[in-house]
Amino acid sequence: MDIFLSGSWHHYIIVDKNDLDMFNIFAGPRRTILLTNDVAPSSMYHVSQIPFGGGRSLWWARKTGFFVGWHMQQIIKMGVASILSEQGLAYCDSDVFFVRPFDTAQLNHGGRQRFFRSKLRFTLQNTGNPKYTKAGLEILNLPINEEAKHHTYIDNFVTWHRPTVLALRDHIEKVSGHDWYTHLGGRFAVSEYTLYGLFVDEVAKPRPAVFAESDSLCKTQWNKQSKTEAEVESFCQDLAPHHVAVGVQSFAGVDLNLLKKQLALAISRYSATTKRET
Repeated sequence: MDIFLSGSWHHYIIVDKNDLDMFNIFAGPRRTILLTNDVAPSSMYHVSQIPFGGGRSLWWARKTGFFVGWHMQQIIKMGVASILSEQGLAYCDSDVFFVRPFDTAQLNHGGRQRFFRSKLRFTLQNTGNPKYTKAGLEILNLPINEEAKHHTYIDNFVTWHRPTVLALRDHIEKVSGHDWYTHLGGRFAVSEYTLYGLFVDEVAKPRPAVFAESDSLCKTQWNKQSKTEAEVESFCQDLAPHHVAVGVQSFAGVDLNLLKKQLALAISRYSATTKRET
């Protein structure tokens, strides 16, 4: 990020207390380390780390019960809107790395914030994940019609408009009669990106605060599939013009050293180009 990003940006890393020392060394003028305790709603409590769950944190809320892993990621992504002042939020998974220069000004057009959605719309069963779409419709109190068409909104470099996130949370509480996070915690199949997209497209109309784009900024391997060195090289270098980052899911089984090599090559190429230009 420090090498490839330009424009106005600040990086927030949100970690559990036991990981704080590991990440504090990265804090600086453009990077702040936050604790999950500072972001999670005050009525949620950190219970422990799960030793057999890959070190995942176990949280608990009185009205809902336990939260772990996938649930907590979503709570934190939506919860951080309460404590930041920036109008635009961009989320990258920790297994994403940039390979091309990117000006963050491209995420804002005339005060409107970018959000990703698929170019085409699909019937419910043909969306990227029907369970997420159906759950999103139910949470937002929208009608479920198997023949109605919806966009998909899941990506690995996602941008939100912070006031719209707050409006989404308020809407969930209004239609459910519960705290937004407890209403999400009662479900297993929930996608925060799908929730936000459905809210923008089907509830918060018209939407003067955002603009939609269908080109993904990050080329991602979502499935579990190991790769040879040649395949990793091809994946990381054969990019579409709109790709500025690469993401390979941590569970995919791809050798991390091969990905680090591709990141080093991208940095080397960019540094060489910059020197020639100057």
